[in-house]
Amino acid sequence: MKIFRNERHVKFYARIGQWSSLAGMAVLGAGLVVSFTRPQFIWVSFVCLLAGFFLSQIGLYFMKRWVKKPRPYEVLEKALKGLDDRFELYSFYLPAPHVLLSPAGLFVLRLQSQEGQITCQAGQWHEKFNIARFLGFSAQESIGDPTQSAQTEAQKMAEFLANHLPGEPVEVQPLIVFTSDKAELSAISGCPIQVLPYKKLKAYLRGLSKAGISTQQRKRLAEFFATQVA
Repeated sequence: MKIFRNERHVKFYARIGQWSSLAGMAVLGAGLVVSFTRPQFIWVSFVCLLAGFFLSQIGLYFMKRWVKKPRPYEVLEKALKGLDDRFELYSFYLPAPHVLLSPAGLFVLRLQSQEGQITCQAGQWHEKFNIARFLGFSAQESIGDPTQSAQTEAQKMAEFLANHLPGEPVEVQPLIVFTSDKAELSAISGCPIQVLPYKKLKAYLRGLSKAGISTQQRKRLAEFFATQVA
């Protein structure tokens, strides 16, 4: 298994999380000081409370995704460990965050870190109500529409290849991968694209037909992706 990860990208967003968290604490602290020392300026304390909470939420979001371990991309890399060198994972170098080149084809992996009970019925995603997330204390995103997100990422990747390798037609296949052990997936057969917990990803890839892409085409794509990494 070959892994190509853009460390500069990772460090940039990790810094956003760290600095946002520190700024949020500083603003909240300033509001507290003003409330005790200048009670006539209570509106300043109120503004600091709102701004500090907003910055703290930004910090929590980025810290959970880019600092707190295991990070989603680390879970993905661990899930794919053991595959041979015909499998190449490109993270944060291409139009889609995670692109997997394999003997079975080219995949865009849409990572979802949500926890709890999650269902997909008739293409509609639902998750169990979480009071902590509702109040903004968990930094967990709502489920949204992973299907649409995965398909959009696959489309961007397909257009990128069509522009740069017009003579190299290749199907870009989207996959949705949940990276949390606390994700309880049920009734996901109603999703129009494949949905997997990360622990089942490697077995799924190994079980696919090896005729998805020719050896020559895989090598040409690998050579092109190497120029993007460089």
